Amino acid sequence: MRLKEYEGKLLFEKYGIPVPKGRLITSVQPEPSMIAKAQTLSGKRFKRGLIRPATEENLKELFKYCDEILLEEKLNIEAEYYLSLAIEREEKDIILLFSEEGGIEIEDSSKILKIPYKNISQLPNKNLLPIIESMYKLMKDYNALLVEINPLALSKNRLVAADAKIILDDNVKHPEFRKSLTKLEEEAEEYGLSYVELDGKIAVIGNGAGLVMATLDMVTYFGGKVANFLDLGGGATVEKMEKALQIVIKKKPSLIFINIFGGITRCDQIAQGLINYKSQNKLEIPIIVRMIGTNEEEAKKILAENEIKSFDSMEECAKRAVEDVYNN
Repeated sequence: MRLKEYEGKLLFEKYGIPVPKGRLITSVQPEPSMIAKAQTLSGKRFKRGLIRPATEENLKELFKYCDEILLEEKLNIEAEYYLSLAIEREEKDIILLFSEEGGIEIEDSSKILKIPYKNISQLPNKNLLPIIESMYKLMKDYNALLVEINPLALSKNRLVAADAKIILDDNVKHPEFRKSLTKLEEEAEEYGLSYVELDGKIAVIGNGAGLVMATLDMVTYFGGKVANFLDLGGGATVEKMEKALQIVIKKKPSLIFINIFGGITRCDQIAQGLINYKSQNKLEIPIIVRMIGTNEEEAKKILAENEIKSFDSMEECAKRAVEDVYNN
């Protein structure tokens, strides 16, 4: 479950992480001196024009995309950092991702330093340690898969979380954030799948909450809208992949984008599940696949024998998916 920005910031405040002054609105309440931030779960909001000055005209436009808007004070930013704590699936440990630069596109930068949490004393900037330790406590207490601040802003000599991205483990109940599920979401939950219905045309299936969110963000970056979030989880089987396809297809998407990074999950199992479902159900919707990792070559062979091409680049796949759906 990915929390909205304002929900994440409520948790940050609870754990002593400074956030900008702000308030949530559900109707047009102009405050031109403040910044209006649409509370959507898709990424690249600034690039998409979903973060603007809180004028009446801008608020009316933003409410076309969401039901809630966060109004925040403008920050005088002197420096920006990127901080993220994430679960390392292979090592079953928590890692810190850090960069002296924050903001748009930094997730794709080669300048990010990766440090096991147990070694955070090696972090060059010691001033960030108290905030990182608070992020770690939040992560442990809420069984979070990801806790990210981008950017962590230096403003008037204090560090402030200018944004918040938190993904909670769906296998753990969180009553304060629990939302009513749709029938498809309930069905997915019964089969151990993390699934969220959205309103776009591109269905997304991946393994790992972080990878699936990155896929959604990449599709959004190229101008597309996703139909769902579906995380297979670790060690997905042929049967689980077949069930995932059965669920996403019920939304009648225009294309299916499958993005797998095989560790515990075997790529050949995912490929076989795809082929089984496709042959048994006469699936004719276009499919774009990116598979790398465990048994990658066997998977690519299975796909090639069934005339499904796979790619190594998530960016290339996302771009092709958007072009195929929206330019044809």
